[in-house]
Amino acid sequence: MCGRYFVDEDMWDKVRNDFPELTETNPFRRSGDISPAMSAASLTKGDDSVQVSSLIWGFPGYDKKLIINARAEGIEDKPTFAERIQQRRCVLPASGFYEWDRHKEKVTFTDPDVPVIYLAGIFRPYGGEERFVIITREANESMLPVHDRMPLMIRADQVRDWIHDPAATEEFLHQPLPQLEGKRDYEQLTLF
Repeated sequence: MCGRYFVDEDMWDKVRNDFPELTETNPFRRSGDISPAMSAASLTKGDDSVQVSSLIWGFPGYDKKLIINARAEGIEDKPTFAERIQQRRCVLPASGFYEWDRHKEKVTFTDPDVPVIYLAGIFRPYGGEERFVIITREANESMLPVHDRMPLMIRADQVRDWIHDPAATEEFLHQPLPQLEGKRDYEQLTLF
């Protein structure tokens, strides 16, 4: 599961290095935590490029609860997600994300090999707004000690294909996920 991610102040400068066509990323630029029901800057399909769009996190469910994640396993068969995975894919740039372990302790995850992680998502219109969910997969060994799910992450050089090429979707849903670094907000101290 992925229920909160964060954006550092200089992250959009790094995103612009990966995507020079993004000449201006305002007015959607924001730093800090991004939580469900908040608007977030997302990379979406432009004419022949990548563009920045403002999307709101969460699809309203039948029971009025927000659906914030979609499992990669079976996503193409679920009526809520099937058309979106083929037609409306997006990417959420992040500096990292949070997960809580079984003791309800927050762990911050980042990829030590890259300055920006790109979270794969899908989006759809709802009530005059564009809304997104983040796709999740079974966790790899770097995440398993904390949670059994993790977001689907794609490399910067794959973002254009994820957004523009529906034929590549299946491959992306099953590719290996990066090894992440998890840090707890505090370190347990002993008196002895």
